[in-house]
Amino acid sequence: GHYGREVLMDLQSAAYNYENDLVKHNLVVFRNGENAGKVLYPLLDIIPEARLNLAIYHLRNDEVKEADELLRDLEPVLPQEYILKGVVNAAVGQIEDSPEHLKMAQQYFQLVGASASECDTIPGRQCMASCFFLLKQFDDVLLYLKSIKSYFYQDDDFNWNYGIALASCGQFEEAEEKLLSIQSEKYKSEYAYLSWLARCFIFNMKSKMA
Repeated sequence: GHYGREVLMDLQSAAYNYENDLVKHNLVVFRNGENAGKVLYPLLDIIPEARLNLAIYHLRNDEVKEADELLRDLEPVLPQEYILKGVVNAAVGQIEDSPEHLKMAQQYFQLVGASASECDTIPGRQCMASCFFLLKQFDDVLLYLKSIKSYFYQDDDFNWNYGIALASCGQFEEAEEKLLSIQSEKYKSEYAYLSWLARCFIFNMKSKMA
């Protein structure tokens, strides 16, 4: 009886600690990553989602190397794990000009977007658009992005990808509109943004604005 009570108390203590850790983890998520670096690292081996959310935090802060290191040994099982592996590999591929990473990213996106459970979901369609974007098949990119654009009306990341895809397909008027709708100063200060917008101005007979 005495031993049984000790075991039960240990179990209760472990359960309390886990619940406490879960609360800490969830507070970081609800607060959009606030204190993620400090709170989530100690939870990596306790709460599986902590690794994913910490990787997302690093990506949002342009810390691609840190996100890559976190996920390098992760064998994806769930759709969100495949998506995150795809995003990280795409980012690494672009930074390092690595065809191998870009190919892996395309495959991860395709696995999610073509799966029976995800093909008609918004993340699934985003994945297929990302897959075709990496393959530079922009007509197919537009097919998927147009089907979900009503959900991302004021989303800078969506409008950036949509604008480039439109311009790549010669639809410069709508491309200009989408690129001008971007609010992020970070995007608007990048050379790629300025060059794509200038291209749209030139094709839309607004050379002075270019």
